[in-house]
Amino acid sequence: MVVGIIKKFEGIYVSTLTPFNEKLEVDYETIKAQIDFVIEKGVHGLVVCGVNGEFSSLSLTERKKVIKTSINAAKNRVPVIAGAYSNSYKEALELVRYSEENGATAAILTTPFFFRRPSQEGLFDYFGKILDEVKKFPIFLCNVPIYSLIELSLNLVENLTMKYKNIVGLEDLSGVTDSILAYAGAFENLSVLVGSDRMVYNGLNAGCDGAVSAIANILPEYLLKIYETYKKGDTDQAWIEQESVIGIRSLMKRFPSRSAQKFIFSKISGRDSFVRPPLRNLTEEEKENLTIIIGEHGLKVESEIPI
Repeated sequence: MVVGIIKKFEGIYVSTLTPFNEKLEVDYETIKAQIDFVIEKGVHGLVVCGVNGEFSSLSLTERKKVIKTSINAAKNRVPVIAGAYSNSYKEALELVRYSEENGATAAILTTPFFFRRPSQEGLFDYFGKILDEVKKFPIFLCNVPIYSLIELSLNLVENLTMKYKNIVGLEDLSGVTDSILAYAGAFENLSVLVGSDRMVYNGLNAGCDGAVSAIANILPEYLLKIYETYKKGDTDQAWIEQESVIGIRSLMKRFPSRSAQKFIFSKISGRDSFVRPPLRNLTEEEKENLTIIIGEHGLKVESEIPI
C-alpha cells in the first residue's frame, strides 16, 4: 500500500493503546514495539490517541508526542489517523494541524463532550471553525454517543460534507446496527468504519469499508480473519470468525478493558504496561484468572517482541 495516494480507508484499523510505565509516564518505546507488532501481523491502519488510547488522560503535549511517535513508528507502511478529540475547537484544531505537519494520513474529530444538548447549528459551527482552517487535510468524523452523549446526525454530516470536501470518512462507535446501516447507506463516497469488535461482520454486511478494533492490539489475526474471509465472499465462515471474536470479547469484559489489553500485551512485549487513574490496573488475582482464561481458550499471546 502506498499511503500517500490512498483513496479509501479500508480494512482493519487498530485503536492503539497508550502504554504507561510504573511511574505512569507514557512509554514511547513500547508504542513503537506495539505498532511494529500489529503492522507485521497485517493490519491495514492505525487510529492513535483515540478512545482506546486513553486520550483524555493525556496532556496536549503528550498527545502530540504520542501522535508523532506513532507516525514515525509506522514508517508510512499503513495509514495513521490521529485523534483530535477535544471540547475546545482551538485545541482540536491545534492537534489537527500538528498531525498534518508531522505526516499523519488523516485526523479524526468527534462531537464535543460535557455540553448539555448543543444545537445542530452549534455543532456545525464547532466543526466548521476547525475545517475552515484545514481545507485539504483528510478528516474523519466520529459518532461516539456513549461518551459524548450526542449523536452525529445524518443531517449534520450531510451539511458538513456539502461544504467541506476534505471530510473523507466516518467512524461509528454506537454499536447500533441501524446507525451503521444509515451511515453506510447515506455516504457512499466516504470511508465508513465500524468502531466495535462485535459488529465487524454487521458493518461489512451493511456496506462499511472496515472496522476500528481494540482487540486487534493483542489478537489482530482474529479481526483480519473476519475481514479477509468476508471479502473472499465466504460470509458464513466470516460470521463464524465474528462469533469467535464475540466470545473473546465476552471473556475480556470480565475485566477492566484497557487494563486487560495492556496486561495481555505485556505478555507479548515482555514489558509491563499500566493505566492512569481514574482507570485501574488489574489485581494480582485478576491477572492470574486472565492468564488461565487465555490458556484455556488457546489464545496465542506469548510471542516475545524486542523493545
